[in-house]
Parts: sequence; structure tokens; C-alpha cells
Amino acid sequence: MPSFDPQSIVLATLGASLLLFVTDALRYDLIAVLVVLVLAATNVLEPHEAFAGFSSPAIVLIASMYVFGQAMTRWGVAELIGQKLLFGPSRSEARTALRVSFVAGALSSVLSNTGVVATLIPVLGVLSRQQRIPISRLLIPLAFGSLLGGTLTVVGTSTNIAVNEAIREQGGEPFGLFEFTHLGIVFLVLGSLYFLTPFHRLLPRSREGESLSEHYQLPKYVTEVLVEPSSTLINRTVAEADLFERYGISVLGIVRSGEASALAPGPYNRVRTDDTLILQGEPENLVRLRRELGLKERKSVQVGDQRLTAADVQLVEAVVPTGSTFVGHTLVETDFHASTNLNVLAISKHGDVQPRSIGKIPLEVGDSLLIQGHEPDIERMRRSRELLVLDEIELQSFGRGALITVLTLVGVLVLAATKLMALSVAALGGAVVLVLTGTVRPHEARRAIDWSVLVLIGGMLSLGVAFDRHGLGREVAHWIAGLGSESHGPHVLLAVLLLATTALNQALNHVATAVIMTPVALAFPHELGISDRPMLMAVLVGANMCFLTPVSHQVNAMVMGPGDYRYTDFFKIGLPLTLMLCAVAIVLIPIFWPLVP
Repeated sequence: MPSFDPQSIVLATLGASLLLFVTDALRYDLIAVLVVLVLAATNVLEPHEAFAGFSSPAIVLIASMYVFGQAMTRWGVAELIGQKLLFGPSRSEARTALRVSFVAGALSSVLSNTGVVATLIPVLGVLSRQQRIPISRLLIPLAFGSLLGGTLTVVGTSTNIAVNEAIREQGGEPFGLFEFTHLGIVFLVLGSLYFLTPFHRLLPRSREGESLSEHYQLPKYVTEVLVEPSSTLINRTVAEADLFERYGISVLGIVRSGEASALAPGPYNRVRTDDTLILQGEPENLVRLRRELGLKERKSVQVGDQRLTAADVQLVEAVVPTGSTFVGHTLVETDFHASTNLNVLAISKHGDVQPRSIGKIPLEVGDSLLIQGHEPDIERMRRSRELLVLDEIELQSFGRGALITVLTLVGVLVLAATKLMALSVAALGGAVVLVLTGTVRPHEARRAIDWSVLVLIGGMLSLGVAFDRHGLGREVAHWIAGLGSESHGPHVLLAVLLLATTALNQALNHVATAVIMTPVALAFPHELGISDRPMLMAVLVGANMCFLTPVSHQVNAMVMGPGDYRYTDFFKIGLPLTLMLCAVAIVLIPIFWPLVP
């Protein structure tokens, strides 16, 4: 194989991966695998070095914390804590937003922030209705609070764990479990108080006075038709008619004079003469169906929430969370109706309702679905956590499983904090305890792990090693030193590094940003003789500043749909917060971690 300049290969690999990340041309875990393949195939790294990231302690730690998150979800621990701390006497919108942010941050200090947000979105749906606060005034505080909570401990986010592993790989001293908790507390308090300031008014007010059917524009795509005596549908079951397969139309209800309506009918409900069918589909398909099957449109009826619900049939909104098996697939591909017995009436993507061709739209994290179905089927969906149902929730009781989960987590943290056991070993041991005690079933543990995140971290750790091995970290550090001008001292260099990491984080995956910038931070002691700790903190803080776009972190994407947010909402609300926290970090980091050893 011809020899290539290793630096050129690493830079080309970095540039190509940046382009793929920004354009979202490939899944980020596939990008990470390609990075490893290129580095190993070109001999930039030996194969055992390129693949070492996939077997690192960081991978074990993150996988173990996913199991703890599953236990917390299964036994309702985070949900119970959220309910206890958030519900109570009515208070102002701003004070409620502050409380939401703080509770989310506290929970996210030891749990996955995506798991915390997934747990609390339904809780806030109920809180929103009870206190008559638009949910759009609460969901950004939830997302931002969970991100701030990630700065409290090493296990707060996968970003922190990845930074710690990158430090270890390059011979540095990893952060202790609570080493930067004091700075994280400052961030969480200031970030929560932010929603008491006039900036709170930037939060949009959505859906005020709107029913679900109005918000999702159902009158345009739902209609009622009369089954005339000549219709070929008479005496056929819903399954036999198979209107969805033939016309792309769903049967939402059968209304029969003098009898109870059959809403969300099952496959064995039969159609009779003079029945009124409530149908959902695109206008041209409805016209073709009426013409071919002998049906007459009933134009005098306005279809709304009340017409589509009954004592045992609900109309609910649900959100696609991170880790759902529906992500990347259409309703047709997943055979959604047959597998869940639920009807999807409309989909909202990034705040825009997509009522047309809903069966052919690939679902993404944060998409909102309007669903009609019987209560047992909706409850089954709620328990599966494949969709987050924004509906009434029952107050959980603190049972045996919850007690085991909490005690095991506390034990892991104590072992790690006292350095009696390595954090990754303690976390894995705790996950095994949860499985052995039946708190989490083995198949639930496997499903709870987001394997794509593990692949991403493993691959990007290899890029970080190559970046350091071939001197690129030192070259970038030297370049940043030139930007900051040595005459201004290390404080300016820290500010430049922090702002550069924050800016890169808005376009690139936060884990990738952290791993790429860590070698740069570690190079400063060699270049200028300053301490590496404050520089590493600048990278860690910058990589956690994910407030400016909905795609900078999964939690932002998860709240975008139910909050009816636009891209600009995150920028308007997130920019002042980002600037404030960056300014605070630039002041406090050198105080907590002196720049000169």
C-alpha cells in the first residue's frame, strides 16, 4: 500500500466526517465506523488501536447507565420524583418554568438526560392542562435544564464520559465523579433563574384555545360518508374492505342510527346499509373511494374531537422519543395499525403538520403523532415507551424495584466517589445487580442501550487518538495561541478554546466535538506551560452548550414536536443563555482550576 502523510489522512477524515455530520447524509454511528475503517486501513493507527475505543471503559460505563435509566423508567422513580416536586399549588408561568428546569437538571446529574426528558414530557402534559400553562412554555426549560444537569457529574452525559475516556487514552488524569459539581451547580442555578428574567417572554405560546383536531387540521382530511344500499361495502368487515391498503384511507368510526357508535373499529366490525363511516385520508383518495364503493359524503357534519372519541376511545398526542424502534421507519413499514390497533390521524414534524401521506413519512425523534384508539391499546403503547403519550398519568407508588434501583445507584456513586472501585466497574456491577434481582429483565437491558451512541463514541475516540498521535492537537493549540496572542495571557486562550468548542458544537455532534477538542486542550501544557485542567473544563463546558439549535442535542429534538417550536425559537432563547454561561465559565474556571500550575 502506498504511504500517505498521516496528518493529511487524519485531517481529511476529520473534514469528511464533519461534512457528513453537518449534512446528516449518513447515520452518525455509521460515520464513526467509517472513521475507524479509514484510520486502520491507511495504517494511521494499528488495528488494535483503531478498535480500542469500542472496548473502552467509557463504553461499559455508558451502557451500564442506560440499564439504570431503564430501571428508573420501569419503576417510575424519575416520574414519581417529578410529580412530587412539580405538582402543587398553582404558581406563575415563570416560577413553574424555573422549577421544571431545576428538577430536570437535578435528575439529569445521575441519569441520562434523554431518559429524564422522555419521562417528564408526559408529566408536563398533565401539569400544562392542570395549571393552564401552554406546554410550549415548559418544554424548552425542561430540555435546557436537563442539559445543564449534565454538567454536575461525570456520568451526567455521554459527552462527559467521552471526554474522560479521551483524557485517559492520551495519558492524562480523568476527572473525578464530582470534580466539577460546584461549577455545574452554578450553571444549573443560573440557567434555571434565567427563566425568571424577561427572556422568559421569548418562549412561544402555542395552541391556546385549539383542540387537537383543529391543531392537526383534521377537518381537511377527515370526513363522514353514508353507506348507500348499492355500496359494495355492505356486510363486509373492516378487515375485508382493507381501505388502507387499497386507498390509503383509515376507518376511524362506524356510526349507526339508534345504536352505539363503533369508534376505532376492530377488523371484525361489519358495515351495514345506512351506516355513517368516519374516514381519514387525502381528499383525492376519498373522492375515488366514494365513487368506486357507492358512498355519499355527508357535508353537514363537522368532524372534531368529540366526534372521534367515546367513553372508551381517546384522541391523544404522542411523541417519538430517542431509542424508539419507530425512528427511521414509516407507519406502513412498521405495520403500525395492525401491531398496536391504534390509528394515526396526523403527524407534526418540527412544528409543521403533515397530514398527507402519513403512512409514507419516515418518523424522526421529536415527531408528534395524533392517535385515536381504545384506552387499553393506548395504555399498552404508553407502557412500551415506544411513544410518549401526552395524556393523564397515574401517581406512581415507590415499590420494591424502585427501592433497589435507588440503593444500587447510590452504592455505585459511593464506590466511585471514594475510589474504592473504578466508576466503570462499579456501574457494570450495579447493572448486573439490577438484572439479577429482576429489577430489569435481560431483554429490557439490551433494548435500553442505545447502541448507536456506543458506536459513535468508540469510533470518535479512535479519531481523537489519531489526532493526538500525529501532533494535530499541538498544532491546533499553537494556532489558537496565535489567535489569542500570547501577550494577552492564558485567560484569553481559555476563552477562545471555550467559544470555539461551543461554536463547533452547534454544527457537529456534541460527543464528536468533545473528543476532537480534548487533544487540543491537552496540548496547551506542552505549548505554553499552563495547566491542562482549566482547558479541559473549557472543552467539557463548550461541548455541553447545546442550546442554539434543535439538532444540537437529542433532548431539543424530543421537545420540538410537542412544543410546536420552530428552529428560531431555540436560537432566540438559547443565545442569551449561552452567552451568559460562557461568560460565567470564563470567569469561574480559572478560579476553580488555576491556569498556572
